Amino acid sequence: MTTPAALTSHDVGTVASRLLTEELVVLPVRHHSPACALQVERVVRERRPSVVLVEGPRSMTSLVPLLTHPEARMPLAVYTYAVRPPGDGAPAGRWAGYYPFCDYSPELVALREASARDVPARFIDLDFAEQCLVTEPKENGSLLDEGHYQHSERLQALAEQQGCRDHEDLWEHLFEADAGTTATSEHIARVAAYCLLARRDHTPGQLDADGTTAREAEMAWHVRQALAERQPDDGPVLVVLGGFHAVALPALLDDPPQRPRVATTDVTGDTALIRYTFERLDRLSGYASGMTSPAWHQHLWTLLTAGADEPRATATLTALLDITAELRQRHRMPVPTPAVAAAYEQALRLAVLRERVAPLRSDLLDALTSCYVKGDVDVDGAIVRAAAHHVLTGTAVGTVPPGAGTPPLVADATTRLTRARLNLDGLERRTAALDLYRRSEHRDTSRLLHGLTLLAVPFAHRTAGPDFVRGHGLGRLQERWDYLWTPATEGALVEAAVLGSSVPEAVAAKFDEHLATAREAGARDGAREATALLAQACVLGLHDHAAEALVLAREAVSADAVFDAVADAAVRLALLWESREPLEARRLSELEPMVRTAYERAIYLGRELTSSQGEPLAAAGALVALRELLVSAAGEGLDPEPYWQLVGRLADQHPAALVRGAAAGLCYSSGRLGSADLGRAVNGHLAGTVTAAESVGFLRGLLMTAREAAWQELELVSRLDGQLAAWDAGTFVAHLPEMRLAFAGMTPAETDRVARLVARLHGLEELGALIHRDTDETGVQHHLLVSRTAADLLARDGLGGWVGRS
Repeated sequence: MTTPAALTSHDVGTVASRLLTEELVVLPVRHHSPACALQVERVVRERRPSVVLVEGPRSMTSLVPLLTHPEARMPLAVYTYAVRPPGDGAPAGRWAGYYPFCDYSPELVALREASARDVPARFIDLDFAEQCLVTEPKENGSLLDEGHYQHSERLQALAEQQGCRDHEDLWEHLFEADAGTTATSEHIARVAAYCLLARRDHTPGQLDADGTTAREAEMAWHVRQALAERQPDDGPVLVVLGGFHAVALPALLDDPPQRPRVATTDVTGDTALIRYTFERLDRLSGYASGMTSPAWHQHLWTLLTAGADEPRATATLTALLDITAELRQRHRMPVPTPAVAAAYEQALRLAVLRERVAPLRSDLLDALTSCYVKGDVDVDGAIVRAAAHHVLTGTAVGTVPPGAGTPPLVADATTRLTRARLNLDGLERRTAALDLYRRSEHRDTSRLLHGLTLLAVPFAHRTAGPDFVRGHGLGRLQERWDYLWTPATEGALVEAAVLGSSVPEAVAAKFDEHLATAREAGARDGAREATALLAQACVLGLHDHAAEALVLAREAVSADAVFDAVADAAVRLALLWESREPLEARRLSELEPMVRTAYERAIYLGRELTSSQGEPLAAAGALVALRELLVSAAGEGLDPEPYWQLVGRLADQHPAALVRGAAAGLCYSSGRLGSADLGRAVNGHLAGTVTAAESVGFLRGLLMTAREAAWQELELVSRLDGQLAAWDAGTFVAHLPEMRLAFAGMTPAETDRVARLVARLHGLEELGALIHRDTDETGVQHHLLVSRTAADLLARDGLGGWVGRS
């Protein structure tokens, strides 16, 4: 790639002079920049343009009356999506994007000022569907993407030269700090220089690939049309464009490219004006085209338009006080008043030290860190940074004006939720209890809420009830959901509109995506994942999709070579078969034979089980799961003999002590292993010649499957007591975590039973209090030191046996 020649002041001057003429005024802007918005406001009022052209999809022109409506409250966003069916060798496509607006967005200021003066205004970019076809957009991304600035090496070098952290800090330093005091011609020249630098970091090939070339050709065509329609006595044509595109416009007017022709006849889509939030607008929340900290810039915009003296100093003090209140009230962090005064003074002095005309956001944040963080900057500083981010981002939520309409998916969801008797008007979370076994309408509501969860719509959260996908809590008859309708709910539904115009349609389309992913993964996805997908289809009420998911599950069970995964799949299939009533999955007649297939496959894999194949704990858990399957209603027709043959073999031959212990416990609890045989197994694993790791592993496995042996078999407790007494302190401490896990499955009452047995072994009635509150850590460590010293002295005198030393 040929390196472009260095940018000169002559180059900048030439471009800037072409952007500001009697016939044409092109304002290069950063999206959501108060400084640029002020210049737009000034130009419209002083130049009285004949027409205003704004960057944005052409079809958004119909929304201009809504955007400029007196009752519209920012932030709002235009949400648009496009859907292309498969055909002519092209895959299906679904795309969606946002065009956000806030009060200080230059584009919105241009539209508002034009509307107030009855000046025609329209958007001039390629429509969203056309943009999707000339390049692959980011999923649910912004239509005002400013990634060109983020990826500019020249801007990064300039930021370092100016002592700025990144291009955001650089922009605020160069343009926002003196907003409102710069002449329009100078402002245009400075922004042009900034954008020309960024543009030189991108080749024509890159601009072709990301769709920039086609979009700029479209916008240039509209500008030429407006210039051709302009009468000699009319005001100039005003064009408000992202600066990256604006600096290319003069060359495109001199040598007009052909207008792009993008065939979109098979593409469907829609556009809606929706409520937006400052949190989503903030670039740090994932929005790559906005200035950071929208509440900070909103306050600056309010001060600037009101003509306040020293607006940035005022905004700095206000933000500082708000952050202090946040720390005191929400985080219970004491912030003394002198520290607040010191932080404000430091922010002002940092701006002077860094040769800035007024404090920037970075000056405020540095002052906060310096004056408020007294401990570790990564720990205490995180609290201060979180509070600052919350305050500077803000919590504003927009209001859509009357007449904006409701997107079909939002309307369908509200209708269905209202029909389900869920209150959507409350301000606090409510609880819905659904009886899945006895009331069909409650099953419908459950499917609706699960569907919204699949669509990632933040409305309801399941807090209790059976989990048919993971196989938990299946003994519960009711589901409980906490729910609350918020602006985020509506926004997420609008996003999901790309999948369909009704909730069932959107849920089916989303599940189709999961099925497609599973089909592509093939054997890479295991039996556990495939059966979970089948269960999810039933939970969602997608019984037509369940048939296809069943095929995938059958293939996965046949291909999966992991014992515990196939055993888990067999149990999941059995649970699904037993839950036919609440899931209304009676049509899945192949479920019962699938349970048998998965069971037999698991037994086959278990016969080949070695320590290198999976974790011992997972293998032990799978053995327990298969035992539960055999005693369930779904396992009545299964032959248990192969399972018990497998368990007996693993008890004798598996190399992992935990698996041997688990298998021995299963045999004991089923009566296939008597007390004497269990005693011999315990003696063999707790003998002095066996390593501590082996002993603990066997014990953990045994208590995992037959914890009743701990109080029914005195030999086990006696052997374990002797083993623990033989360990030195280091060995005991090293294996204490595993020992705790071994007994973790016991209830408090069962633990007490074992404790009483141990006490009797030592001639005691009980072991005494387990917790001593009359001592502290220092005292304990002192007594341990005394004990070790006494033991060392006794051992030196040949009396170590008195304290368990040989």
